Amino acid sequence: MRISVCMATYNGAPFVETQILSILKQLGPVDQLIVVDDNSTDNTVDIVRNFKDPRIELNINPTNVGAALTFDRALYQARGDIIFLSDQDDRWHDGKVSTLMDIFASGNVDLIVHDAVVVREGKVVHASLFDMAESSSGVIKNIISNTFTGCCMAFRRDILREVLPISANIGIFHDAWIGVLAEYFGYKVSFVHVPLMDFMRHAKNASTLKRRKIGPILRDRAAFVVALVLQISHISLKRWMR
Repeated sequence: MRISVCMATYNGAPFVETQILSILKQLGPVDQLIVVDDNSTDNTVDIVRNFKDPRIELNINPTNVGAALTFDRALYQARGDIIFLSDQDDRWHDGKVSTLMDIFASGNVDLIVHDAVVVREGKVVHASLFDMAESSSGVIKNIISNTFTGCCMAFRRDILREVLPISANIGIFHDAWIGVLAEYFGYKVSFVHVPLMDFMRHAKNASTLKRRKIGPILRDRAAFVVALVLQISHISLKRWMR
């Protein structure tokens, strides 16, 4: 099975080289690493270009559009049978790809979320992201508090039919969008309690584990639910017309 890794970058110069190195050594010659840069103002793009690896496909957004739409653009270019999501600032453990591909080969799962070691400033602060976030499946649970952590996700390309395009509404997180819709439409979801990467925490993270104020949370959840209802209605109509 061919693999596509979709990575969104933005001002990730201090981290992106380490992450790309940890990914490329696990990919085969026909796999692809799609990097979509969200109009960085540092030298992130130069670092990616310097790899000169034919498996890397670099695209640059003309303006900054945010993580969700940047991942949306990357997913539209994915040609693999299995799609991995990647942030710019983590580090994949050796064997991550082979471990997940073995699970996919069993034929009993469509989307996997794996555990991760939480690292801050080079030190392990928690051995299990799952334990910290209380990660598990469940549509309602993950609408209320998302635990479909994107950088820990991989899924079959069939799921793209239900999740693309990713809504441009404010408050939409690409990982919650993909995970919730996949589970709603009956795809087999598995949370694998094996840490397969270092989940790096630092001041420049686009995502945060900190609790936000209730106002923005309620606003984002409302926008998420509205967008989900529209997408579900659209996809259900398409399925009925097939």
